[in-house]
Amino acid sequence: RMKIAASLDGKTALPDGRSQWITGPLARADGHHWRAQACAILTGVGTIKEDDPSLNVREVITQRQPCRIIVDSKLETPPNAKALNQLDQAKILIVCAELDSLESQKKAQVFMERGIEVVAMANPFGKVDLPRLFAYLAKEREMNEIHIEAGCKLNGSLLREHCVDELLLYYAPFFMGEGIGMANISPLAALEQRQEWQIIDHAMFGQDMRLRLVVCV
Repeated sequence: RMKIAASLDGKTALPDGRSQWITGPLARADGHHWRAQACAILTGVGTIKEDDPSLNVREVITQRQPCRIIVDSKLETPPNAKALNQLDQAKILIVCAELDSLESQKKAQVFMERGIEVVAMANPFGKVDLPRLFAYLAKEREMNEIHIEAGCKLNGSLLREHCVDELLLYYAPFFMGEGIGMANISPLAALEQRQEWQIIDHAMFGQDMRLRLVVCV
């Protein structure tokens, strides 16, 4: 499930990256409800470096915190990132591209000494193999619900590689104009190339609207 909060014109942040807060408190609390029921919350290193999110459940009562997963091809996650705190509450998994070089092994050791798991899953382009990652989470980690809150680059890669089954879109009632979009995907050469989604639910949270969509197969 990919969660995105955006303006009416589909912008998730100002051009300089600022995004707090696009939606109101009721919509944010609903987003934490979906976090709470997931096995894991997944984001990319870009979001960690730019927004420094905690990646935990705060707005609703929960008996356990989901696992936190960071997609980080080159192990650039800052050791002092908020998402790496409170290891006693939730497991943390950093997924990189490779652990063959001495440099990557030294970086990984810093995390592993703190009890943070690091695994390598490279695709042919030196990035994290995203389809393989989700298969691994399902089969090896027995996770059946992954909640994605990432930036436009990782969102675009996940959509492009067909790793998303459901969209959770929150729209705030204003136009942002210039800004960062929902997903960095290539333009279509023809409308017939589009990926179809079906709206299965809609709801209002204050002035914000939530749409749930599932991919059409």
